[in-house]
Amino acid sequence: MPRHSGSVDRRTFLKTTAVTGLGAALAGCSGAGGSDTVTVGMLQPFTGEVAWVGESSEHAVEIAIDEINAAGGINGKEVELVTEDSEANQQTAVSAERKLINSDGSVAILGPTSFTLPAVMNIAQEEGVPQVSPTAGTSELDEKGGEYVFRTSTSDSLGGKGMAYIADQTGHEEIAVMYVDNQGGRSFGKTVVEGFEALGGTVTAEIAVSPGKSSYRSELNKAFADDPSFVSLTSGTQTGKTIIDQWHEQDLGGVWGLSNDMQTGEFASKMGAKLEGSYAIGPLAGGDRYQTFADKYRDKTDEDPMPFTAEAYDAMNIVALAAAAAGENSPGAIAENLIDVSAPDGSTVSNYEDGLGALEDGNSVDYEGASGPVNFDTKGNVRSPFGQYTSDGGSWTLDAEIAAEDLTF
Repeated sequence: MPRHSGSVDRRTFLKTTAVTGLGAALAGCSGAGGSDTVTVGMLQPFTGEVAWVGESSEHAVEIAIDEINAAGGINGKEVELVTEDSEANQQTAVSAERKLINSDGSVAILGPTSFTLPAVMNIAQEEGVPQVSPTAGTSELDEKGGEYVFRTSTSDSLGGKGMAYIADQTGHEEIAVMYVDNQGGRSFGKTVVEGFEALGGTVTAEIAVSPGKSSYRSELNKAFADDPSFVSLTSGTQTGKTIIDQWHEQDLGGVWGLSNDMQTGEFASKMGAKLEGSYAIGPLAGGDRYQTFADKYRDKTDEDPMPFTAEAYDAMNIVALAAAAAGENSPGAIAENLIDVSAPDGSTVSNYEDGLGALEDGNSVDYEGASGPVNFDTKGNVRSPFGQYTSDGGSWTLDAEIAAEDLTF
């Protein structure tokens, strides 16, 4: 039962299912939303350049909630989703985070992105409410997570190395690096620089850009001054489109290596032949578990999954399984069990219903989801593989898998 507030249009609709099985037999605490429901919050951008992150993540979480409620809910409580728009703004996100916890009674919060997670994670820790982000790669979280802060997306410490690895493996010896000058952009872009130099390559320029400008010709001239054959770009889609359009107009040469924000079918289609032969890094879209999720996502939206949607589906499932394993829906109990239900020594499951069945049989569970193994370490991080994608002039094609073990340089 999603409820939306903030900058998003209010729309309320009920997802009703019978409450049966083990979940109905267990007593638990509930968040705000009524005695028969438990509230899970979502904090994501629903407006602005990265609004697609919130919209697509919400679809994925709704798929998981439908399945959870159909399996009997969480400890006898039907799940209600309440969303807040972070606007990719730290001040807005702080207010929204407090509302989700103090007014809505969320037992867990999904999100936000790298733009705003550093500003709100202390609130989750202080309030004792688990925060599980499917969309935050910021390396700032590498050593600051755990206990109450987790993520199902892989750190930029690996993602940036993945971009450097793509440049190296495709034969480029000199690259330039451009990134938007915010938390997410710096986190990813600087890791590309460090990674490529560690591989023995040369970084000819490192350019931080302000998002949302009408012209990047000056920045492009600096980036391409030494004729790099490959330029890594970390930005949102609007800024990325402006940069690539002006690069094409100036006929500066080389190919792009784009961050996962631009590894979407819509962006590839919009840019068309301008991107042909360029690369992008993104979550690995492969394997039976991913394909099962992708089919569900297409059935719901008539669109292909976007980056981070599999991670969002997994985040909701693992929160629900942690509550089921605890036998109660309190935030503290959920947080205490997140690592346990992702540990590799349990029965492997990839959805809530199967996990609930394993718990009912007295077994521990190892949730391996649509995005890959979700094995949280003590700092709440995962090490999932990446995909290397190439543009054919209208879409992205997966042409290589990058394992975490490939990125130990």
